[in-house]
Amino acid sequence: MFEISKRDGLARLGKVKTKHGILDTPTLLPVVNPKILTLSMDELKECGAQGLITNSYIIYKNIELKEVAEEKGVHGLLNWNGPIMTDSGTFQSHVYGEIDMQPDEILNFQKNIGVDIGTVLDVFCEPETRFEEAKKELDETQKRIEESDKNKGSIFLAAPIQGGRHLDLRLKAAKMASKTGADVFPIGGVVPLMEKNNFEKLAEVIIASKKGLDISKPVHLFGCGHPMLFALASFLGCDLFDSASYAKFASRDSLMFTWGTKNLDELEEMPGEFSAATGLTVKELKEMKKESRQKIIAKHNLIVSFAEIRRVKQAIHDGLLWELVENRLRNSPALMKVFAILKREMDWIRKFEPAYRYKTPMKTGNESDWRPIFSKLTNSFKSGDMVHPYFGKVPSHLSETYPFHPGLLQNDIEGWKMQDWNLERVRTILDYQFGKGNGKNLTAGKAELIISRKTKRLRNLLLDDEHVASLSHRRGMFILQKRGAELIHRSSKFPQFRVVVNSETAEFNKKGKSVFCKFIEDIDSQLKCMDECIIVTPNDELVAFGKLIISPKELELGQQGMAVRVRSGIETS
Repeated sequence: MFEISKRDGLARLGKVKTKHGILDTPTLLPVVNPKILTLSMDELKECGAQGLITNSYIIYKNIELKEVAEEKGVHGLLNWNGPIMTDSGTFQSHVYGEIDMQPDEILNFQKNIGVDIGTVLDVFCEPETRFEEAKKELDETQKRIEESDKNKGSIFLAAPIQGGRHLDLRLKAAKMASKTGADVFPIGGVVPLMEKNNFEKLAEVIIASKKGLDISKPVHLFGCGHPMLFALASFLGCDLFDSASYAKFASRDSLMFTWGTKNLDELEEMPGEFSAATGLTVKELKEMKKESRQKIIAKHNLIVSFAEIRRVKQAIHDGLLWELVENRLRNSPALMKVFAILKREMDWIRKFEPAYRYKTPMKTGNESDWRPIFSKLTNSFKSGDMVHPYFGKVPSHLSETYPFHPGLLQNDIEGWKMQDWNLERVRTILDYQFGKGNGKNLTAGKAELIISRKTKRLRNLLLDDEHVASLSHRRGMFILQKRGAELIHRSSKFPQFRVVVNSETAEFNKKGKSVFCKFIEDIDSQLKCMDECIIVTPNDELVAFGKLIISPKELELGQQGMAVRVRSGIETS
């Protein structure tokens, strides 16, 4: 159901494929109360909604709503033809006390009204709940998940991850839920943390849950509806969010922005992000009748939310999510505390870091120094004739190689200049990319550099008239070709640079077919997403080469789908 197209660390662009359409992740599901429609379905679409979330318990307990839902389905009830997810009543239990509903009863109702994603009636665990009580509640939730999994029918099942503030219970809950056939993993019980601005604990809970979850499934952060949190939550690996906040905040005249919340009474001028009613002044908005004003503010809140979702998506696409997250965390003292959590968890976060990003990384403050790209490479060269403001001394031969290429920093790099192409420069890049010694290994013989007449850039590296590698001008590193893959294979020890596949499926890889996760038996743990790699059998027979498009850690956590985009197979004669 979940197809991932691009990654930026733990964040991913993907598609959740449901019976009623596709959700492009990360995305926001506006909460719709069928009894109180703040915005119409057309207005929700206009704001950017692809899907909705509503509450099956509220529908079930209302005679009129229940009859329409059972007759026309939930899509007919809401007049919405896109994906619909339903909550189960757990939050109502949290707010109002125990509800009169059995888990199988509410699950069957969700199935009967044709929801796309239905949720288990779990036990809401308060952050203040003591460990022993939280453990009992978690055991009950897991029991309900397992029973619901057997009875989910054709709907996608959302299995909430509970455990309160206890991180070991969150990890346990994630691992147990991942062993079931659940399709979506909502991280539950976190609304009280967000209401108290305890974003530090929120980040800890998300990370603890992600460490145990089947990473091939989408993760939903229940109740996360404020735009200032979307970048952080996506960065930590959440794919879906839901928001009743757009309407709740509007009911008390509160406007949401990426930098926080402002009550209408506090405003003298309308911030530039306001686009729900073009040309409307603060004075005019204040003078409106409450119902009209509430609708405009709710629309504003949702427009700002979806604008931030699109901004997060673009940042993932560009490989600039780190920069966006750092910017958002500096918006409040409560969010600033999350930096300490990121620093503490950096060894784990580093395992998802790609080999390169599509844009030059930028430092936006002192906290940037903790990022894997900066902490690993700063002062990593013993000498260099170019002084980079981020990385210290760097060999000038790497002046156009990621992450040292100038980008916006060209005037700040001491000694930077365009370098001529020669064998020494090629070897320096190969050593940096594949490890010391491989510069000579891949050029030992009659090496020839093919230079573009038009751009004067290196295009291909040949050895004894055979194609070794091509140069990617975007990142200034090499793309292996057949001879290069053979040389890497010959000069390195198992399992360096290797993705080890099942001997039977290796026959398909020899013909140029991509490598899928389920057929991988071993992998070099030092490889990173986007690295060049070679594909071998358990007997170390070279069968193909290409680009790794997941991290080894993702493979360990159960990632499915394509793992290596094979560039070419190597048929044996």
